[in-house]
Amino acid sequence: MSTTKCDVVVVGAGISGMAAAYRLKKKDQSLHVVVLEAKDRVGGRTQTVPMKAASGTDHWDLGGQWVGRCQPHIMALLEELQLKIYPQFLQGIKFMQLADHTISSYKSDIPSLSVLALIDLQRFINKIDELRREVNVEDPWLCRHAAEWDAITMDTFIQQTMWTKGAKEAVESAGRCMMGIETTQVSLLFYLMYVSAADGIKNLVEATEFTAQEFKIQGGSQQVSQRMVSTVGAMNVNLDEPVSSIIQNETGVTVKTVPGHKYECKRVICAVPPPALGHIDFHPLLPPQKQELIKRMPLGNMIKVIITYRTAFWREQGQSGEAVSNGGPSLLPCCDSGPLCIVYDATSPKGNPALVGFLGGHQAVQWAATSAVDRQHCVLHQLSTYFGQSALEVLEYQEKDWNVEPYTRGGPVCCLGTGAMQYFAAGLREPVNRVHFAGTETATQWCGYMSGAVQAGYRTAIEVLSQIHPDLVSQDDHDLYASRIITPKIKANVPWIKLTLCLGVCVAMGFAVSKRGAILSLISPK
Repeated sequence: MSTTKCDVVVVGAGISGMAAAYRLKKKDQSLHVVVLEAKDRVGGRTQTVPMKAASGTDHWDLGGQWVGRCQPHIMALLEELQLKIYPQFLQGIKFMQLADHTISSYKSDIPSLSVLALIDLQRFINKIDELRREVNVEDPWLCRHAAEWDAITMDTFIQQTMWTKGAKEAVESAGRCMMGIETTQVSLLFYLMYVSAADGIKNLVEATEFTAQEFKIQGGSQQVSQRMVSTVGAMNVNLDEPVSSIIQNETGVTVKTVPGHKYECKRVICAVPPPALGHIDFHPLLPPQKQELIKRMPLGNMIKVIITYRTAFWREQGQSGEAVSNGGPSLLPCCDSGPLCIVYDATSPKGNPALVGFLGGHQAVQWAATSAVDRQHCVLHQLSTYFGQSALEVLEYQEKDWNVEPYTRGGPVCCLGTGAMQYFAAGLREPVNRVHFAGTETATQWCGYMSGAVQAGYRTAIEVLSQIHPDLVSQDDHDLYASRIITPKIKANVPWIKLTLCLGVCVAMGFAVSKRGAILSLISPK
């Protein structure tokens, strides 16, 4: 067994692990930092692939892809790495397929739902925003209603709060895309914490200005990790090297890998999803709170699909390429619904047309059991119901089932069911002696997103530096990972102001009509 001596070992070469290593090297070039990655690539839950395009070949993301100005950590890093962004295309007709599977269309920011469903949806959003302000993101268990809210699922809360099928399905569909889970599988308290980390539910689900899906990265998001490799040093990023054990004592840490290498260092940063920690032997064992969280915090279910075309026929038809769905009717008897829960325009910055679709939650589980040929046929059929027969004339079709991705086994984020949030704060990000914990799930802002991954990486870098080189740590370093979410209230709330005004007008008109009917009934002859 070969032995390498270094200062810090980072386990995981996703955005969070690379951000930790990158920040350490930026603060002190003399530090010997080694990154160990189990896969044959860097990037973690981001992956950019070449595909056949209208102009030859172009690149698209099969993993995380969106960023927004409300996410300070990733936006600052993109600027530092000299990576450019471009806006998500939104102009034109959008489609919605909920409740009875009927496909409706709309152009505004207001969903195509009945007036009652819109009122119901706005009430739900207002209620979630009210409750999530009571939840401390760093330690949700401090909330006075913590035990009560952690004892029920989001589905229970929805059934208690909402009354229209269309609005309920809109929320359920958003959960499948946002977390890869069903609302029956996540604790209300965890959901509120997750929303609060993004400063509101609208920031999570929209692609308008200052929201999470506002921009994409030119050339793909895997470049974020790839460009940080040059600072850390390619010779210090070891691929195909899964960690088997982490042994720590009073003087240091020894990390052993499956290929038979040994690394002796002062500190370790684990930047992998919580379930992946369960495959590493820790000596001594991790505290009970961490073990409990590892067992109870699985990744969601997500399949992502990219389809390239010769022309952006949806744009030519005045359509945005956007569709929100409960899946619609299924062509296969083994699946309860069609495969897709959301679709967006994925045209590249070079102008190569493409659509991106997501299969999340229960839909991802059911459709993963079908053949790739059947899945592709049904995805394209569902797209054709929105955009016409041109959706069937593809250049290339690629999909990524994150449940079968080695060493990840799910996506896009880990979630907690009921009864586990009391272990969250101590079990998730608190260091265990010389071992520190990063990963997007440990972020206090935009957990589950690339920005959260960067914040968590920076936090652990500062934690490590505070122990081995405290003279290098300044207040600016602490502010870097603690900087607050940017939410320009006027711009960010415009769509919901429109919705509120629209609902107000509808309610006023309904009230006036009912009053007029009552007056007429009084003066009309019997």
